[in-house]
Amino acid sequence: MDPSILSPKSIAIVGTSQDPDKIGSVILRNLIDGGYNGKIYPINPKYEELQGRRVYPDIIQIPESIDMVCIAIPHQFIEDIIDQCVTKKVKSVVIISAGFKEVGEQGRELEERITNKLRSEKIRLLGPNCLGFINNKAKINLSFARENPGDGKIAFISQSGAFCTAILDMASEKKLGFSHVVSIGNKADIQENELMELFVSDNNISAIALYLEEFSDGKEFVTLSQKAKKPILIIAPGSSEKAKEAISSHTGSLASSFDTTIAAIKKGNMIFTENSEELFKLMQLININIIPKGKKVGIVSNAGGPGIIAVDRIEKEKLELSEIGEKTKQKLLSFLPPESSISNPVDILGDAKSDRYELAIQALLDEISVDSILVLLTPQLITEIEGTAQIIANLSKKASKPIISCFLGGKYIKSGIRILEENNCAWFNDIQEALHLISKLAEFNEGKELTKIVDCGEYLVKTKHKKEVEEYVYKDRIEILRDNLTIQILKEFKIDMPEQMVVSNLEQGIDFASTIFPVAIKATAQDLAHKTDFKGIFLDIRTITEFEEKYNELKENITKTTGNVAPLILIQQMIEGNLEFFIGANREGGSDIYEKNGLGFGHLLAIGQGGIYTEIFKDIRHILVPECREKIESILSRTKVSMILDGYRGKPKLAKEKLVDLIMNIQKLLVSYPEIISMDINPVMITEDRAVVVDTKLYVKS
Repeated sequence: MDPSILSPKSIAIVGTSQDPDKIGSVILRNLIDGGYNGKIYPINPKYEELQGRRVYPDIIQIPESIDMVCIAIPHQFIEDIIDQCVTKKVKSVVIISAGFKEVGEQGRELEERITNKLRSEKIRLLGPNCLGFINNKAKINLSFARENPGDGKIAFISQSGAFCTAILDMASEKKLGFSHVVSIGNKADIQENELMELFVSDNNISAIALYLEEFSDGKEFVTLSQKAKKPILIIAPGSSEKAKEAISSHTGSLASSFDTTIAAIKKGNMIFTENSEELFKLMQLININIIPKGKKVGIVSNAGGPGIIAVDRIEKEKLELSEIGEKTKQKLLSFLPPESSISNPVDILGDAKSDRYELAIQALLDEISVDSILVLLTPQLITEIEGTAQIIANLSKKASKPIISCFLGGKYIKSGIRILEENNCAWFNDIQEALHLISKLAEFNEGKELTKIVDCGEYLVKTKHKKEVEEYVYKDRIEILRDNLTIQILKEFKIDMPEQMVVSNLEQGIDFASTIFPVAIKATAQDLAHKTDFKGIFLDIRTITEFEEKYNELKENITKTTGNVAPLILIQQMIEGNLEFFIGANREGGSDIYEKNGLGFGHLLAIGQGGIYTEIFKDIRHILVPECREKIESILSRTKVSMILDGYRGKPKLAKEKLVDLIMNIQKLLVSYPEIISMDINPVMITEDRAVVVDTKLYVKS
C-alpha cells in the first residue's frame, strides 16, 4: 500500500452542512482543528461557505486535482459521487456512510458496484461503514471521533468504528497517543494486511493494536506478524461456535474456527487480548516499555498475605518466582530488620518506609535472576505512600528492568497512584491483573526466538493419488475418502501403519487375518465414522473361529445401522500401544489455500489425548500448518500426555521423536492434498519405538 494514501495533500468532504452535529460537519471541524495544512474542499450544493471555507457544489467543480474524497451522505446517493470521483481521477476515497453489505443483499450489490468502479480506475477505497482515519504524523484527523488523544508510537487498526471511539476515549483520559488510527469498516478494498505491512515497516511505530472480526487473508496476516520486530496486540471476538458444516469427526469440536484464530495469533507471536480494558492496559504498558526480558519475577512487599497471593498467581500465570542469590540475600540482611524475609517474596514488614522500599527494590534490580519486579504496597499507618511512589518513579527512570507497582487499597493510595501516573510508571491495584499482563508481555518476548516463517513450498510434494482424490471433491458437500485410498495416501507419506486390508467377504478376511493374528476388525469410515458408538469394532481376535463369529456380528451391526447389506470390512494387525494419541485437522479456506492467491489460514492441527475419551479430556493443543519442528515440539510439551511420553513415574520413555516425525509428515500430506477439509486420526498407538496410525478418516471438499 502506498503510504501517501494516509497522507493526502488535498481532501474533499461530501456531506458537510450548517448542522454542527452532522457527521460531515464533525469531520470537517476535526480536520481543521487538528491542524491539517493541506487543501480542504467542503462539498454541498446548498451552501457557498461552511466553517470559514468555500463550498463547492460537487467534485467536478473543484478546479484543482484532489488526493482524497471523504463521503458522509446517505448510501443511496453515493454512487453518483463515486462516478464524479472516477471522472475527476482522485487518488483515494473514504466512505463513512453505512448501508452496504452489513445490511443485506441490496447493500452488498451496491458495495460491489462502487468498489469495482473505483478498482477499475486504481482508486483506493477505505470503508465503507467506517469511522475514517487519523494520521497524527501528518496532522490529519479525518474522522468523526469525539476526541483525538494526539501523537504517539502505537498504530491502531479497527474493523469497528464504535470500538475505535471507545479506545480513543480511554486514551484521551490517560493521555496515550497514537501515530495512526484507521477504521477499516467493511474492508471493501483497503484491509488490515496492507495497513499491517505499512506499520510493520515504519520505524516510528513501536507497536500495532488491532480489533478484527474477520481476516482478509489469514496466511498473509500471520506472515506479516512473524516479520514484525514489534509487539502486535489483537482483540478478535468469536469464541462462540460458528455454524460449521456437519463433519462426523472428533476434529469438528476440537479445532473450531476460533481455535484457528488463536493458533494464528500464537504462530505470529501476537499478544491476544480478551477485552477492550485489557487491550488498552497492554498498550499503556508497551508505551512505557514495560516488556520483561523473561518470566522470572522478584517481589517486594510490606505485607505477607499479598506476597503469598502473588506467588500463587505467578504459578497460575506460568511465570517463575526468581531464586534470589546469596550475594543479594546478604545485601538485604544488611538493612532489613531480622524479622524480614530475604527470600522471594522479600517481605520488608509493615513498618517499612520509603527508604526500605528503595534499598529492597535496588537489590532486586541488581539480582541477575530477576527479569521484572512487582512492588506490593498496603496503606498501613506509617507507610509513606507518596514517598514510596516517588522512589519507584525515580528508580524506574534508570532501571533496565520493568518495575510494576501494585498499590492495594482505596482512599489512601490515590495520592501515590497520582505520582506514578505523572511519571509514566506501571501501576495496578489488583495483583491478579498485574501478573496476568506481565505474563502476556513476557511470553511475547520469549516467543521471538521460536517464531520462524515456514514456507508452504518446503512441505509440498508431488502426489500419486491426486486424480483419485479429486473424484470425491465437490463444491457444495463434504465426502469421506474410502479406506483403501486413505491407506494409500498415508503410505505415500511414509506414515507407520499396521498391516491391514479391506475385504468384501469372510473367506477373503480369513485368508488375510490368519497370517497376522491377533487382529482388529472394523467398519470402514464410509459406513461408520464413530465405530465404537455402534459396535463397529472388535479387538484382539486370535483364532479363525473367533474371527468368523466377530466378522458376522460386525457385518450384522453395520447392516442394522446403515442398511448396507454388503459392507466392506477393515482388518488390521492388532497393535498394543502404551498410549493412545489423537491428531486431527480442519481447513480454514478453500482447497486453493496454499496457492499464491488462496485466502484463509490453512489447516489447523489438533493434537493430544487420544482414544474414546478424547472429547471428554480435551487435552488438546493446536498447530497452524505449516510449522517448524522446534515449535511443534514446544506445543507438544504443553499437553498432559507429554509427561507420559517422557516416562512418567518410572515408566519407560515412549517414541516421542517418532510422534513428531508423524506430525511433520501429516503437515506435508495436508499441504500436498489441500482438498482435505478435515482429518481425524484416532488413535495413534504410541509404543517405546513406534507411533502407529490405526484409524484415519479423511474428508474432502473444494
